[in-house]
Amino acid sequence: MDRRGFLTVTGTAMAAVAASWAAAPEAFAQALGGDRVTDRMADTLEARVATLRTLDDQLGGARLLEQARADLSLITGLLQHGSCTDAVAARLYGLAAEVSYLAGWMAYDSGLRSAGQLYYVGALRAARTAGNSVLGAFLLAEMGVHLSEGGRSAERVGLVETALRNAPGDTSPGVRSYLELHHAESLSRDNLPAQAGAALNRAFDLWERQGAEEMPTWLAWYGEAQLRSTEGKIMLRSGQVDRATDALAASVDRAVPRDQAVRSGRLATARLAGKDLDGALDAANRGLGLLEGKVQSARAVDRLKKFEGYLRPHYAEPAVGAFRERLRSLPVLAA
Repeated sequence: MDRRGFLTVTGTAMAAVAASWAAAPEAFAQALGGDRVTDRMADTLEARVATLRTLDDQLGGARLLEQARADLSLITGLLQHGSCTDAVAARLYGLAAEVSYLAGWMAYDSGLRSAGQLYYVGALRAARTAGNSVLGAFLLAEMGVHLSEGGRSAERVGLVETALRNAPGDTSPGVRSYLELHHAESLSRDNLPAQAGAALNRAFDLWERQGAEEMPTWLAWYGEAQLRSTEGKIMLRSGQVDRATDALAASVDRAVPRDQAVRSGRLATARLAGKDLDGALDAANRGLGLLEGKVQSARAVDRLKKFEGYLRPHYAEPAVGAFRERLRSLPVLAA
């Protein structure tokens, strides 16, 4: 597969994408041939992207990556071949940025890290073309996750600080809270606990100031669950097991199904560090139950496998053996 192909699909191939898209009316196919892209068509696409975000929360990225790729190809095809006003073009570029980000996120959730980064780069370029600097700052922070997981924590700190410095002055407190939360996580991974704690406090304080102002559509999922999850990760690294466990438990309870599955492994790890084997297995089995049902997430599976390694001293316990058997029985995710 050409992972950069979404930037270059043209002509008859693009018409085929439109024809296969379940919700695409005839007007979309005509626009791919040069007809006008209207505000109403942009409205339809925005609704489509909102549905894609919601499904990702519920099902995980592995089930939806191909759909995101097809939607992105349609939007970029309309930009390449359709005619439209400057205002509609700006909306389409914004949508291209959002869907490219979603595709990158879904690739990351599916274990396709390099493909995910390529989609993020495409999203950043589209956000710049749309003139959306706030979305660009968000994307830089998201891209930093890949750096720290590749062992380049200091580079992630620099990337997030670039995002913070270049976010527009009128960026809402909620978005700034999100950026500071990534700042805190990056500093924690870079073994700077005092600075991480200060950034974490800023993230919570900014979130309290958000008030009734609406968050951008691409960050509408952000809130207390994400704050408590990162708090738990940072506290666990610093050895504050009880606080980490409380934060992670609150995060799992408030999360959407995909995030529940992902975070259950870390909650299980925290409870095991606190010598609570039964509680750890409860959390891990909660994640397994979601993965056996509707959620597909390579990240969630990887975290549970990592937790399984910590169980080695308890392998003789029947409950541990039952958990390990369930984990081995999970279906293999298609890469």
